[in-house]
Amino acid sequence: MVFLVKISRFIARMCEFIGGISLIIIVLATIADVFFRYMFKLTGGELGFTIKGGVEIVSYFMLFALLSAFAAYVERSQIIVDVFTQKMPQAIKGYMMGTFMMGFFLIGIVFTWGLYESAVDAVHFGKVTQDLRISMMPIYGLSSFLSALLATRALIESINIFKTGEFFDAEETGA
Repeated sequence: MVFLVKISRFIARMCEFIGGISLIIIVLATIADVFFRYMFKLTGGELGFTIKGGVEIVSYFMLFALLSAFAAYVERSQIIVDVFTQKMPQAIKGYMMGTFMMGFFLIGIVFTWGLYESAVDAVHFGKVTQDLRISMMPIYGLSSFLSALLATRALIESINIFKTGEFFDAEETGA
């Protein structure tokens, strides 16, 4: 069990890193786009440099950031409402949380499969992005990989919850 927890923690750290890099790219692309638009305005159109595909860059990296965050913090993603569970024994809450994690595992599998098929279709049919004209395969491929990490972490966390009965409880942490 300790080995599975270490794997889960490693996957979480890797997803945090990917999500952090994605957010940095989003911020840098946005800052550069705003700067060059402002320079265009100040120079009366003399400096006509713009970032082509800025919206695409931000939107695809936002996809990576969100999928990474979901995979990194899947064990904290389900908050059991106090009104319904305040008098329930901790063991029943644990089974509920383990069941929710199995649901996230299934969602991760569905995302992985769908995005993998989209990546294969992108290669087969030559699908490219609208502005940048780059292949959609790496975008779908990375999204499929992140979804597989979500499924893996959700399965590991579910096994851990069912085996130990321990889970992240927001009301105990004060979050």
